[in-house]
Amino acid sequence: MQDLNDIYYFVQVAEQGSFTAASKLLGVAKSQMSFRVARLEANLGVRLIQRTTRHSHLSEIGQRYYEQCRLLLATAEQTQRVIDDAQAAPRGRIRVACPVMFAQLLLAPVLVDYLRLHPDVQVDLDICRHQADVIAGGFDIAFRVCQSIKDSSLVMRSYGMDPQVLVASPELLLRQDHPTQPLELKRLSSVGVISAEGRHFWQLLASDGHAQQIEHHPSLVSDDLQVLYQAVLGGVGMARLPQFICREPIATGRLIPLLPAWSLPPGNVHAVYPSRHGHTPALRSFIDFMAHQLPQVLRSMQSGALAEEVKPVWAKRVTAG
Repeated sequence: MQDLNDIYYFVQVAEQGSFTAASKLLGVAKSQMSFRVARLEANLGVRLIQRTTRHSHLSEIGQRYYEQCRLLLATAEQTQRVIDDAQAAPRGRIRVACPVMFAQLLLAPVLVDYLRLHPDVQVDLDICRHQADVIAGGFDIAFRVCQSIKDSSLVMRSYGMDPQVLVASPELLLRQDHPTQPLELKRLSSVGVISAEGRHFWQLLASDGHAQQIEHHPSLVSDDLQVLYQAVLGGVGMARLPQFICREPIATGRLIPLLPAWSLPPGNVHAVYPSRHGHTPALRSFIDFMAHQLPQVLRSMQSGALAEEVKPVWAKRVTAG
């Protein structure tokens, strides 16, 4: 493969008719121009330009080579224009993966604002029931709500905490008694998120730092928060749920927080993507926008100031009931 710069200098000499004219046009020393063209000829093994003390003209093979070089440089310029245009403003497609709960409760309102600001960007949103494989799935970015990210091959960005609370309905507590100690949780029915290991635990932390792990055996497991939320309200079992979702039903007595002296590890909202470098303007603007907006949404939820329209329809319906 020949050096495109050498080819470019050759084309300029051919079009200007001499090394001197091409040198003046480009502001490059004549000796440098001559060296570049001579190197190109040496690499090709042919004479492209016949030189005399006063004139330079293309050889027969040089003329044919010049015509092809013009096409090559035009294609290279168009290729560079694709990159320049892409870097000028966010546009194009972004593939995003996120869990159902995240899409409904956090991402939807922020995504609407982003797309209003960047109408030339297309977001392909994949709602994943299980944790998406970013690289194998071909995603540009994925959101996860968990305590930590173990995959060191991915770049991680954290947006804030999602406090959790252990709750049950008054109906369940009338049937099975109100627990006062962590071990007493074992006698209560429960519902929970699907576990890859097939076992389910409550991780509890006392105010003095003492930790206790309680295994439970849920009668219902699901990746759908709506299903678990309604099951808890219906008295099927206790569950660990995001605190902000439970705020209204706790205030109205429809849910009872369990073991208030003990806390649960909060979820952490993360974004993961394959690399820190080579992002398109669309992806770069998306990452920056989420970094600014998502922490604000999380803070609003934790303070109880979450706008009503941010909640999914099912949460409005159930809490209003």
